[in-house]
Amino acid sequence: MAGAENVVLQGCAALLGMGHALSLLVMVDDRSPQYGEAFIEAAEARGIPVRALHVRGRLDLGALRNLRAAFKAQDTEVIHAHGYKALVYALLAQSRRTSLVVTHHGETGHDRLARFYESLARTLYRMVDRVFSVSSATTETLVAAGVQQAKVRTVPNPVSLPAPNRDRERKPSEGALLFVGRLSKEKGLDVLLRALASQRAPKELTLDVAGDGPCAAPWKALSASLGLDARVRWLGVRADIPELLADAQALVLPSHREGLPLVILEAGACEVPVLASRVGGVPEAVWESETAILVAPGDVDAWSKALEALPMQLERLREGARRRGRDLRARHAPERWADVTTQHYREVSKR
Repeated sequence: MAGAENVVLQGCAALLGMGHALSLLVMVDDRSPQYGEAFIEAAEARGIPVRALHVRGRLDLGALRNLRAAFKAQDTEVIHAHGYKALVYALLAQSRRTSLVVTHHGETGHDRLARFYESLARTLYRMVDRVFSVSSATTETLVAAGVQQAKVRTVPNPVSLPAPNRDRERKPSEGALLFVGRLSKEKGLDVLLRALASQRAPKELTLDVAGDGPCAAPWKALSASLGLDARVRWLGVRADIPELLADAQALVLPSHREGLPLVILEAGACEVPVLASRVGGVPEAVWESETAILVAPGDVDAWSKALEALPMQLERLREGARRRGRDLRARHAPERWADVTTQHYREVSKR
């Protein structure tokens, strides 16, 4: 249940609110079904019509037949795919009467296999009707990589968190920083840990890490070797992100690459300042120097300097985050996302 999954859930709920007939098909890999099952459970909790598409291995012909039958039974007009595997299955299962849209959430590039699949997805984009890109920066990257510009539409991610309750607003813990995300190489948490352990970083700064992933063990070992055990808490996967944000003085995101990270939008909606890498769509989601400090990705020294300066800037940044919270919630409202998305569906509809 990462950012892309939450975007899908918010988008589906908003489209249903507009009166669309919609069904969410979740690919459940039988080798690790718990992830797909968690996604289905979250969709059901939101009242989204959902069903499982069980898949064995990389290409399951039985699953492909089931998908083709589902499209036919529902008289599907538009298929909206998220992720390269969903895209491959949708391309193979669609009929001539259906239109195919795919959302490009960004690229991780964290290993050779990921880079191969991401390159394959860009090639397959030639065969779809529209490619939704989550930020202007991502759109530029796609076009530079050879994706036909006429097919690409920039559709920023939605966020549905309400404004903070002023009457019940909690005072954030002194020096508390929060990281939320998958613990994988592209998130750059090792850079932040090294910066936090530097001589320049104020010792009162602490870090809560919410998330899990393949780098969890090596990053915990790195934290211990840097002497940060008393200042870093590893929270694991959490569902209470708004509450964690309310306890934090700032969200930190030291990523090497991003599309449009949902947690940046969540921080903005909760009126929490941001300290993040200047990558992907991050600059589009904040007001630099007003609600956020942006830092060069991968530069430990630059991050150390940013942490050193942060306490002196926090009051100004928190004021800016409060001023801009309403703007961000309006700009990324799920209803606005659904309206824009519907317009693009109508562009490609073959009915």
